[in-house]
Amino acid sequence: MSVLNVDGINFSDGTSLLSKYGIIPQNSVSVFYQAAAPTGWTKLTTHDNKALRVVSGTGGGFGSGGTSGPGGSNFTTVFPNSPKPITGSVSSAGSVGDTTLTLAQLPSHAHAAGTAVNVRPGTPSISGRATDAAGPATGPAGGGQAHTHPFNPSPSPFSTSIDLRVQYIDVIICRFN
Repeated sequence: MSVLNVDGINFSDGTSLLSKYGIIPQNSVSVFYQAAAPTGWTKLTTHDNKALRVVSGTGGGFGSGGTSGPGGSNFTTVFPNSPKPITGSVSSAGSVGDTTLTLAQLPSHAHAAGTAVNVRPGTPSISGRATDAAGPATGPAGGGQAHTHPFNPSPSPFSTSIDLRVQYIDVIICRFN
């Protein structure tokens, strides 16, 4: 059984806790999710309008962007109370690399010089001999060289907004007196 008196706590095994500092060391700092500092604690105002960062290493520091110490922007500047507009312009230019078409890449086709002609002697005002042969085919044309397709578009403006209104809770930092 334990007995609580004005001098501290006396436990049934004979041990005593005679100071509140035996439970919480003096000058300890803690975070509270409430409006005011609890009895025995003093609210610290060193840091204001900042986010909390959980670390797996040494705590007790502060900073911004992964750098220790003062600097950076406060919470409400980075996370405003309305969507933040973003505007700008994007343009690009360049060319598609050299390309030479192969015979396999061309669609199947032929180039004839004309169609068969049938001319018979004796038709009024026409003289000649009869033929039913098509004209000769044309020879290949072109040098087989590569070509490019350059592009130079004009700038394309854009306008949008990003909503950075993240949820948060307000906490206070207090020191144990």
